[in-house]
Amino acid sequence: MTSPSTDLPVLTSTFLDTLDAERRRLGIPGAIVAVRTSDGARSSAALGVRDLAAGTPLAVDSVLRVGSVTKTIVGTVVLRLVERGDLGLDDDVRDLVPDLPVPSGVTVRRLLDMTSGLPEYTTEKFLDTLLAAPERVWEPRELLDLAFTGEQHFAPGTSWEYCNAGYILLGMLVEQVTGELVEDLARRLVLDPLGMSDTALPARTPEGRHLPDPTVRGYLRDGDQLVDATDINPSWGWTAGNAISTAADLVLLAEELVRGDLLTAETQAARLTAIPVPDTEWAYGLGIANFGGIWGHNGQLPGFQAFAGHEPATGRTIVVLANVDRASDETNAADTLAALVRRHLAAESA
Repeated sequence: MTSPSTDLPVLTSTFLDTLDAERRRLGIPGAIVAVRTSDGARSSAALGVRDLAAGTPLAVDSVLRVGSVTKTIVGTVVLRLVERGDLGLDDDVRDLVPDLPVPSGVTVRRLLDMTSGLPEYTTEKFLDTLLAAPERVWEPRELLDLAFTGEQHFAPGTSWEYCNAGYILLGMLVEQVTGELVEDLARRLVLDPLGMSDTALPARTPEGRHLPDPTVRGYLRDGDQLVDATDINPSWGWTAGNAISTAADLVLLAEELVRGDLLTAETQAARLTAIPVPDTEWAYGLGIANFGGIWGHNGQLPGFQAFAGHEPATGRTIVVLANVDRASDETNAADTLAALVRRHLAAESA
């Protein structure tokens, strides 16, 4: 376990010992936690290892895959394109991509807030295919063709369901209307303005599967075993989940999502207009979730899990990255540790 990068009370050695004990109990090889308080003070720590075989420790500035936190970046790209007139939130997607079997009524807004009802491609069968050919480079159209072998799940706008395919479709729309690669747009419209220099959407190439050195190994939980899933090409997640980042960068992102520094007040209000998620206390806006008062996103893909959120009521930001997808109790690894951090912060301020 490392020491905290500052001596803030929120990440004292006593609390980090508690957090590290929970990490070990849950079978999480390594985790990074970063916190920023309302006065701007930061605290971060790295727990555990980046490589089980070598036993090398994780560092606070390590780069990990962050899964569906990607959706917040892509969502912000889309909203910035809406503001400059390239897209409209209520544009009918079928008119923009007539060669895809998108039903009438699926709008850009409904792709962003996951009320499109589109069928999904990330099924158990797809996961088997992915693991059988981990180095395969997937093209967005391939992923959508897989999705559209299924039936529409509900009429657009009548319900809510998490949908990766919708964000793949958004990526295709972005590239179609701009003539630019989405990774370049993300860099120019979101990452550079926020100072997120260690974040990227990897290119859809064989080399895109490599994490920067020193590589953090990611582990897929398979029963009682941890399988190294580091080098699965993330092209299968593309604009739904292929981003890589650091905890420090995600602090910046989580805060922007709530403040709306890159958007007009009107567009930011639209982003935070959230649809209740059935059977939960959560709600989902335009590429952002409200997890019971803390706004942000989580992400999971083979080998990695991430949580990034900002709590407007307290001004606190919490980010946790883990190099395993699920804890030993089958919960999301980073989400579980983030909840522990949030409870600790609440208790400290009570």
